[in-house]
Amino acid sequence: MLRTSIKGQVLADLVAEFAKPPVETVAEKRNMDGKSVGVISTLGPSCWKVYVDGAANQKGSGVGLVLISPEKTIIEKSLRLRFSATNNEAEYEALLQGMTMVQKMGGKTMEMFSDSRLVVSQVKGELEARDARMQEYLSQVKRLQSDFNLFNLSHVSRSGNTHADSLATLATSSAGGLPRIILVEHLDGANEVAKGMVHIHEVRVGPSWIDPIVRFLKDDFLAAEKSEAEKIQRNAPRFWLSEDHKLYKRSYSGPYLLCVHPEASKLLLEELHEGICGSHTGGRSLSHRAITQEYWWPGMQKEALEYAKKCDQCQRFAPNIYQPGGVLNPLSSPWPFAQWGLDIVGPFPKAARNKRYLLVGTDYFTKWVEAEPLANIRDVDAKKFIWRNILTRFGVPRTLISDNGL
Repeated sequence: MLRTSIKGQVLADLVAEFAKPPVETVAEKRNMDGKSVGVISTLGPSCWKVYVDGAANQKGSGVGLVLISPEKTIIEKSLRLRFSATNNEAEYEALLQGMTMVQKMGGKTMEMFSDSRLVVSQVKGELEARDARMQEYLSQVKRLQSDFNLFNLSHVSRSGNTHADSLATLATSSAGGLPRIILVEHLDGANEVAKGMVHIHEVRVGPSWIDPIVRFLKDDFLAAEKSEAEKIQRNAPRFWLSEDHKLYKRSYSGPYLLCVHPEASKLLLEELHEGICGSHTGGRSLSHRAITQEYWWPGMQKEALEYAKKCDQCQRFAPNIYQPGGVLNPLSSPWPFAQWGLDIVGPFPKAARNKRYLLVGTDYFTKWVEAEPLANIRDVDAKKFIWRNILTRFGVPRTLISDNGL
């Protein structure tokens, strides 16, 4: 007889040796009235918990993943997408990356959490994916979902998914290609600031016209060159130096005007011209507006005019100017071949057939020239020239002008 019982026992021992230990779960059984009947103990596989989030902004796109293993081990992952993606596409990429990582680690049951209601609803079938790109992502999720024994996707609020959200934001805001370890420390108290004045020095600002005047008003220092020193002494009474070493220009009837460094004048004009409250005014009114805002620098009107001319929007939406750009010159001949000028040129050295003279006719409109060499200037030759070269070719002209020659 066959020993089937021994073979079955060997197979059972083999399965028990290599199988993962099950997790015991306790469920409470209730009847139809809602009363508790008893406790049912069921055995279920280990479950992974994954929190995913995607972020997309002007700096780029990123994905944040937080994986919690059945042994409560937390794995953090921040991925930067090197291709352009929308916010919904970044959410799908985060979902696919989380499923792929759990699959590589051998997990068969997982519970995922995402703060994107659109992605969660499309995966559950509550919403339809109409975009072709969203349909492709949804098909990939469905294909990976079939490899798991248990898969559950739930929606959580943004406040409940802050860990993954911070990792996704970190991927979009950080520079790529640099390994880094970020240490977060806690400060229990504020640092004590020493009493006294704290001097702040501006860096990357080159020398300008402000420096010699400030040195003269502050330390009574003049340049070695005589002409430059006289110029500073002559212009210094027009300025005033404050306690925080800011230079102001005295005005006759208004408040003192803050002197602006040449490198900061362009930013100031940009803010006044096309900033939040900018009105795209012309150069003259732009310089006047800078003065009303209590700013001043030499040559501000010229810079304002040049800046207004270079503004792209002012050139695009400027009113059409119908006035001609130059002086209009009246035309003596308004249409072609209506007015001809006749002239006799010569005498020249004798050519073939003793031809020494040249009879020329020029149209005033097109500047077309008709010429014929002649041996003698006679009325018969002039009549033949006009008939053959002008009348028969261009029609009867309105006017024939000559210099009253014979």
